Amino acid sequence: MEITVFVSPGFNLSATFGFLDTFTAVNDVEGATIYSHHFVSDEGGPVASHQGPSVDTVHVDEVKSASDMVVISTSADPQAAYGLPLSKHLRYWRRRDALMIGLETGAFVLAEGYFLKSPACIHPMFARDFMKEHPSVGLSGKLFDAEGDTRTCAGATAVVDMTLSIIAERHTGDLVRTVRDFLIAPEPRNGDLPIAGGAAVPLAEGLPEPLMATITHMKSALDQSLSVPALAGEAGLSQRQLERLFKAHTGRSPNQYYRMLRLDRARDMVVRGSTSIPEIAKACGFVSSVHFSRAYKEQFGRPPMRDRVKSRPG
Repeated sequence: MEITVFVSPGFNLSATFGFLDTFTAVNDVEGATIYSHHFVSDEGGPVASHQGPSVDTVHVDEVKSASDMVVISTSADPQAAYGLPLSKHLRYWRRRDALMIGLETGAFVLAEGYFLKSPACIHPMFARDFMKEHPSVGLSGKLFDAEGDTRTCAGATAVVDMTLSIIAERHTGDLVRTVRDFLIAPEPRNGDLPIAGGAAVPLAEGLPEPLMATITHMKSALDQSLSVPALAGEAGLSQRQLERLFKAHTGRSPNQYYRMLRLDRARDMVVRGSTSIPEIAKACGFVSSVHFSRAYKEQFGRPPMRDRVKSRPG
């Protein structure tokens, strides 16, 4: 199975090789070349990554491959990568049913070419720009797409989770476990998990005043669970208007954003203090410690007590 990797100057080296290394591991554990890959670019020759090292590429016009997978890995200026000759090759690969994958900002390229059929998974750093350019596509707020013929991935650490899910579709569960052990990788996360570790788009200048006021209100009431209608009324908006504002500027619904703020506060209390878990749950607006622990694990990948143990010195 052949993997074509399109890179543009400034591409994320760790995300790209994180993707490829998992398939190389399949070759290693099977003792055969099941997956091969080659790099292409719009000019050919060496292409420098964001981290510094370069990869040798072939001009995309010279590639006549019916690849099984096509990976788009671009830079912080992904728009510069789109256009001829890449666009015609994307259409070529689509006609031949290649699985098309945008790593981080590669989602911009796929959206520009009208290849995305569902909201994109993208790194929070680029969320606002994506919504400005592709509001009709939208953002999923998830780690990665786990199904479909065009997929996106939010960041470098989610790449291994995505590749293991692809391998699970094509091979046996035993091989997935063997590859995971070979890579010394943790249990893979589900693609439906939300992006962890903070807001999809941080509170910053330039956001509409009603949205900034609502987020400020949320932050002042993290021990509660304010309803969306109440928040909308406070902002002088309809519920639908508020929901549209949040989706356009954060990639999340008001409830998702509010829940994430409460969990961020909870994590700070778990890691930095000695407050009991039930007390933290109450202080962050959760109805029970069981509900809180479940939500915490979904957001951060481990239960609160494990974070507390890891944060202790010694």
